[in-house]
Amino acid sequence: MTNKKILLAVLIPFLLLCLLIIRAEFHISQGKEWSFQVQGYDPRDLLRGHYLRFNLRYNWVEGNSQCENANDCCLCLSDIGEIAPKVKKTSCEVAQNQCDGFIRGEFERSLNRYYIPENYAVQADRILRDARVGNDAFLSISINSQGKPLITDMIIRGESLNELIKQLPEE
Repeated sequence: MTNKKILLAVLIPFLLLCLLIIRAEFHISQGKEWSFQVQGYDPRDLLRGHYLRFNLRYNWVEGNSQCENANDCCLCLSDIGEIAPKVKKTSCEVAQNQCDGFIRGEFERSLNRYYIPENYAVQADRILRDARVGNDAFLSISINSQGKPLITDMIIRGESLNELIKQLPEE
């Protein structure tokens, strides 16, 4: 009986982790990829570990960009053939029916940090400092049909930040 309890104690967390990975991979495969320019960053979020914290620079549509009900606001994305889409704030009902993609307002806050392993923090800081000069940092996001975004990668000068870090020696 004790061996079964130990096996269950090990197996249940492992299965939950596998399900989370499968759910994330499904989200990425079903979502549409979008890129947003990164501006202003901090290499560490001391309260949450080694995350790059930043703001996204939205390519706002000039003029009517409003949402009357703050609880039902979405970012409406319009693919204009450039790297970053045009963005306007509107109701989620309008966004679902009239936009190329949309991000629900409650998920927008989750798009301001990107995890970096501790042993690569110095290299990531250097790479992003260089990219900031040329405005060459973009966040790649997969957005599903319900408007939930998932960060898939950070792109620096057309290359994955993770790949650029791996090419540098550890410090």
